[in-house]
Amino acid sequence: MPGSGKDEFVKVAKSMGFIDAHMGNTVKKNALEKKIPLDDGSIGAYATEERKKYGMDIWAKRTAELITEPDITIVDGLRNEEELDYFKGNFQNIIVIAVFANENDRLERILARDREDDSHNYNGMHQRDNRELSWGIGKVISLADYMIVNDSSLDEYHKNVKILLNHIISRHPEINIKSGA
Repeated sequence: MPGSGKDEFVKVAKSMGFIDAHMGNTVKKNALEKKIPLDDGSIGAYATEERKKYGMDIWAKRTAELITEPDITIVDGLRNEEELDYFKGNFQNIIVIAVFANENDRLERILARDREDDSHNYNGMHQRDNRELSWGIGKVISLADYMIVNDSSLDEYHKNVKILLNHIISRHPEINIKSGA
């Protein structure tokens, strides 16, 4: 869910040698090309319309075009089961990691980061949550292979992400990252 700590997860993963394919950036890039404003409501409406027009997996298809090293790529921002199915049908060794944080922590983080495409109050966050839940994000979370809870300090969370990623690396020899953990 928005504000749960996905960007911080990716930051740690990249420091370990992973690559990020951020689905939200794919949406924003396409929106900019179509001159869609980058506020939360406009981006959300655009993402929804594209899903209605081209299928629920359209953002997975567009993001997949950017993946050159699938075994070390972290795809950030799956929002529905169709996107997950697309990745599983086109890449091997898919591992799903859900990042969980409670609503109050997420709102605090969203307000602190003050991104253009973020909500700026509880009602806005709640609307975005409902929109993303309507896309099917809850199902993806329920299908996760791993879940990490982000309810501590940033340093503690980073440490826990590194522990989880090292555990996954140890169980998956196909993950051959360039720099060490």
